[in-house]
Amino acid sequence: MDDEILEQLRERYASGNLIVFAGAGVSAAAGMPTWKQLAEKLRDRARRRSADPAVLDEIQQYISSNQLINALSAAKLALGPQDFNWTVDKELDDTGRDVPEVAQAIAALKPKLKAVLTTNIDRFLERAFQGEWRVVDRPTGDVAMDRRFILKLHGTLRAWDTWVFSRDQYDRAIFGSPLLQDAFGALYRTHSILFVGFGLADDNIDQTLARVRALSGGQPPMHFALLPKGVPPFRRKLLEESGIRLIVYENQSGDHAEVAEILLGLEQGAAAPPQQPPRPATPAPGARSNAAPPSARPTVVPPGNARPTAQRPVRVFFSYASRDEELLSRLEAHMSPLKREGLIAPWHSGKIGAGEDLERAISEQLESADLILLLVSASFLASEQGDAQVTRAMERRAAGQAAVVPILLRPCDWETTRFAELQAVPRDKKPVTKWADEDEALLQVVREIRAVVTKLRASLG
Repeated sequence: MDDEILEQLRERYASGNLIVFAGAGVSAAAGMPTWKQLAEKLRDRARRRSADPAVLDEIQQYISSNQLINALSAAKLALGPQDFNWTVDKELDDTGRDVPEVAQAIAALKPKLKAVLTTNIDRFLERAFQGEWRVVDRPTGDVAMDRRFILKLHGTLRAWDTWVFSRDQYDRAIFGSPLLQDAFGALYRTHSILFVGFGLADDNIDQTLARVRALSGGQPPMHFALLPKGVPPFRRKLLEESGIRLIVYENQSGDHAEVAEILLGLEQGAAAPPQQPPRPATPAPGARSNAAPPSARPTVVPPGNARPTAQRPVRVFFSYASRDEELLSRLEAHMSPLKREGLIAPWHSGKIGAGEDLERAISEQLESADLILLLVSASFLASEQGDAQVTRAMERRAAGQAAVVPILLRPCDWETTRFAELQAVPRDKKPVTKWADEDEALLQVVREIRAVVTKLRASLG
């Protein structure tokens, strides 16, 4: 490993101008299919659907030559959009899978990292960042000015209309607008990018590097890539011409564990000088060791020994009717101590900014919530949106993914609903507006919520 290049990478991270570009290898570390394996699964499904043999041969030729974007495009044409989307959604669903160490290591760079770009549509990165960074699947022209976001260049799971699986889609989605092209040009010219989870023969990175060369105007800035040992000479030349400095690791165990160690070492090196030198690597029998002396090498923290991070707040989702906004506001005020103590991260649709996709924002927040509060009133029960949110909330509760608490705001026939089996608050089933002192009712509600939050935080670990 070139210690000089590693030190340059650490300096870029410490400056706050480093962007991580996460490829399919990040998700593959958790057992998800690589782009090549996904293409093979789609090919096999097309075969089971009795696709034309010539079409199957074309898909296989693209797979064999590592033209994976073309392979996916051909498979989509063979299966049709609906079947293609259903299969991809099923294969890339990360539900129930542990977040891989490399995704957690990327999230550990939150203190100084500028942003994360990814071609992955699964939600491992969002889960690793624990909802603290904004997720963007449709970039805007001011993307180069923003910070602390995860930009999903190929879209996100479940939102099929955001997916990008062909070059023409990618060009239209990311570079179809002159404003966006200027923004990405500024991003590539003024920030350093660290490529993580890309293979040596990955046309996804080839496409990106072509953009880097074009947008940098012949003067590419300093970028970096973490790659396993064995980069062939021509490939190295191609990468270096794109301004990429290679950090090559041994990958002796075959599981790319060194990637997480290197990433964790960036934050450790930026936070404080190393206290002791790392254990020297053992060279293969007969191999010449190129390791630098201990004093010259960075200290990296093995994933199992990483410093503990602060426990994240419980993500709270408010489901309510617009008529009850005033009561929602008062409830939020009573819950403010919980937020100030870092126990909760509350969210409701009133926090959606102008121009944002309302339905997508609500869906993403509902899916990531740990605690869903149903603000029950006749208006809430009459709302179609409220009904849909209740349905999904109860599904997530049944799957053990979230807690659901009904809060009785106004008198209504709630005991005939699907959530009537749940313990509602206030506990005496007396709605907030029927109390002589509504603040006293809200106080009782918040005390109950605090107890639920305390229990949830213990289970979140």
